[in-house]
Amino acid sequence: MSGDFLDRKRAEIVEYDRELMNILRKRLDAAVKIGEYKAEHGLPAHNPEVERKVIDRYRVLAEERGMDPDTAEAICRAIMAESVANEEAVIGKK
Repeated sequence: MSGDFLDRKRAEIVEYDRELMNILRKRLDAAVKIGEYKAEHGLPAHNPEVERKVIDRYRVLAEERGMDPDTAEAICRAIMAESVANEEAVIGKK
C-alpha cells in the first residue's frame, strides 16, 4: 500500500522536474536574448549589481515560501552561472 503512495508522489516529482526544466529553458532563452542585446551594445555578460538583486529576490521568495534562503541562493547562483555562460557564448559569436 505505501508503495502506491510513494509511486504516486514520485510520479508527481517527475512532472514537477519537467516543469522546472521547461521554465529554466525559457529563462535561458531570455538570457540569450539579453546576451544578444549586450553584444550589440558592447556590454559585459556579467553585471554584479543585477546579480545581487536576483540573489536577494531568490532569498526573499524562499523565505516567503518557508524555504531555506541559503539553499535558494545556491540554486540561484547555479542558474545564473548557466545564464551568464549562455550570454557569453552569444557575445563571443558577435
